[in-house]
Amino acid sequence: AVLAFTGLILNGIWEFAHSPLYADHDGGFRYVLWTRLHCTAGDVLILLSAFWLTSTVMRSRRWFDTRPRRGSILFVFAGLGYTVFSEWLNVYVRETWAYAPAMPLVFGIGLSPIVQWMVIPPLVVVIQRRMPGTPPAP
Repeated sequence: AVLAFTGLILNGIWEFAHSPLYADHDGGFRYVLWTRLHCTAGDVLILLSAFWLTSTVMRSRRWFDTRPRRGSILFVFAGLGYTVFSEWLNVYVRETWAYAPAMPLVFGIGLSPIVQWMVIPPLVVVIQRRMPGTPPAP
């Protein structure tokens, strides 16, 4: 529960903060609000999936306590890998969303979502580790 809640808050803040880097603001306030909440929910699902993948590989749901460095690397790269694929798919293939001119690109992928998945998972691990007696994440 701590993992999902922390991921929800941190990803929600990030989604709304980097919102101007996407080219959909002509859809109006309600549309932008809906898409950012939708993306935040997707981010939480990515975070939980990356956590479970990491837990499976590490053979423990408490990898953030027992092997935090190795687990965090896998956790970050699992979320980052999926995000890079999803950005490419949705921007260039499906054309579900588009970057605003202000979005810096790395090999055609938005820098902000890349940084998001390099910052938030380690932050989630730090928060999770500082929660004494926290039961294993889902």
